[in-house]
Amino acid sequence: MTRLATIGLIAGCLLLGMATPASAQVPEEESALAVNNCAPRGELRGNAENGKALHGEHCAECHGETGKTDIIVMHMDEPPKDESDPVYMKTLTDAFLYLAICQGGETVGRSIVMPAWGDYFSDQEIKDLVAHIRSFSGT
Repeated sequence: MTRLATIGLIAGCLLLGMATPASAQVPEEESALAVNNCAPRGELRGNAENGKALHGEHCAECHGETGKTDIIVMHMDEPPKDESDPVYMKTLTDAFLYLAICQGGETVGRSIVMPAWGDYFSDQEIKDLVAHIRSFSGT
């Protein structure tokens, strides 16, 4: 993909609100990026119920409510993998999921469309998302 096409995809997502968070951002000094530079530490599975609300607001548009990606994602060449598939999800560590959320898809070898949320979510919120994502597959 050319640099111009990449910029176009990101700009389109921002204009459509798909990569723009709707709710209040944590204060900059409390973001995962500021607190630990997106380095996963300690227990990486937080509160799945808290993660459910975050997922519904920020992630479900691309990943689907249940992680199955059973929606049409017009701005992606390839949809995200099925997060409800236990065989696939067992291949991903909690640290991988944390980094994908915190630093974005491209950082972990996935889609450039997946934004980095490290400057938006707190460390705890990312851990809550990891727990909720794991609930899709029971892994």
